[in-house]
Amino acid sequence: MHFSFRTIAISITLLCSAIFAAPSDSSFALGELDPKIEGAMKAIVARQYTEASQIAKDIEASEKNVACIVEGMVKIGRYDDLGDTTALQNAARQLDNCKSTGFWDALRIFELGYAQSELGHSIKGAMNTRAGAKTFEKSKNEDARAFYAIYAYYMDGALSWIPFVSDDRPSHLKALQSAAKNSRLFWPLFTTSLVWMHYDRGEYGEALKLANTALSRSPGHPVFQQIKADMLYRQGNFKEAAEIYEQSAKDYLARTGKSIRYWCAAANLVRIYADMKNEQKMKAWQETLKSSEFKGIRHWMPGSLMDDLKKRDLI
Repeated sequence: MHFSFRTIAISITLLCSAIFAAPSDSSFALGELDPKIEGAMKAIVARQYTEASQIAKDIEASEKNVACIVEGMVKIGRYDDLGDTTALQNAARQLDNCKSTGFWDALRIFELGYAQSELGHSIKGAMNTRAGAKTFEKSKNEDARAFYAIYAYYMDGALSWIPFVSDDRPSHLKALQSAAKNSRLFWPLFTTSLVWMHYDRGEYGEALKLANTALSRSPGHPVFQQIKADMLYRQGNFKEAAEIYEQSAKDYLARTGKSIRYWCAAANLVRIYADMKNEQKMKAWQETLKSSEFKGIRHWMPGSLMDDLKKRDLI
């Protein structure tokens, strides 16, 4: 279950995928689930990755192909939370090799596209994301429709400048809102997508409500804590945002060392303290970003965050 730093890019890669990827009119439902699959997904959300991997191995006896996909999602979860880039690379290879049918193969392709995009293979990733999403398009299953809505929302936005092209983004938001509320397996992914859609629209209050709802369902989740802090910062609530990011940096340092999420907290604290005119704390975190450890991981950092710091001459 991934909680991406970035969401689907509105870029030439997405437009290329629309032009060159073959459409699909497949229609399917998710069907009956092995309870172990739901258990694996819950373990990912609970950050119990070893347990989730073990459940995936248990599933393999009866659902080999699904187990392969679930294990790939465990690895992506490790990357999103723990900054485990090796796990992301392994997930991309695994998802590229394992095969399934219907909903699960479409999900495999969709997640493979995400992993490839995070690894810098933007065009290949966008085309796989599009292929997976288009397979979901005709389904009546709410989860499948929500996966399609993520792709379609950004595609409609990318093409909204063209005269007479329909813009169904409100209906895509509605589909995602329903799935974020009802989905047993994928509510974190749908919620995260909604958060960043509202963020892009400048609707920080709505995004904050979603983050708080997610935290009520998964108390203390470190990724949703960072999302909450970002929305508080955008609303000008610098003090609370700083408190959350300070605790996040401390917690990630204890759990993972100086991983991507630790550095995200550190970089955000630089700009928050700059806005608070707290020069002492700002400089302390700036010094942290001068380390060789950060330089080695900088290319994994969210581009928008780094661009903002550079634009403001904070890094």
